[in-house]
Amino acid sequence: MLDTNEPKFWVALAFVLFVSLLAKKISLLLFAVLDKRADKIRSELAAASAIRAEAEETLALYKQKQAEFAREAENILAKARSDAETNNAKAQQELKATLDARLKNAMEKIAQEEAAAISDIRNHIVDIALNSARAIIAGQMTNLSQDELIKIAISDIERKIH
Repeated sequence: MLDTNEPKFWVALAFVLFVSLLAKKISLLLFAVLDKRADKIRSELAAASAIRAEAEETLALYKQKQAEFAREAENILAKARSDAETNNAKAQQELKATLDARLKNAMEKIAQEEAAAISDIRNHIVDIALNSARAIIAGQMTNLSQDELIKIAISDIERKIH
């Protein structure tokens, strides 16, 4: 079976001892490397987890700010609409007042022009009547003598005095 006098035995035993010692050292070294790698992965996972938590907090903060900005934008739009409606109502009132004033001025001008036209027509009618009366009187006066005209004028003066 095993002969301790054989060099093969001692070589095999030395090889087994060498390999077992080497395996123990290599396994410790390998475990140390793997532990370092596991620690590094754990620290990276912890860092990633922290970054993720921070990113989620930042996202939540930005969503909150976005909601606030949306509400603020809605408030601004509502105020702008309200101001536009108010300005529109004011502009309509001012336009109505301006149009009413212009209409009143136009009606006054029309009334003035109408009164002036009526006055001009009356004056023209009076002028025509006076010219016609002059023509008629002049036609009748030519038929009368000077003595008769003097008598008519005197009687007319007497009538006006009394």
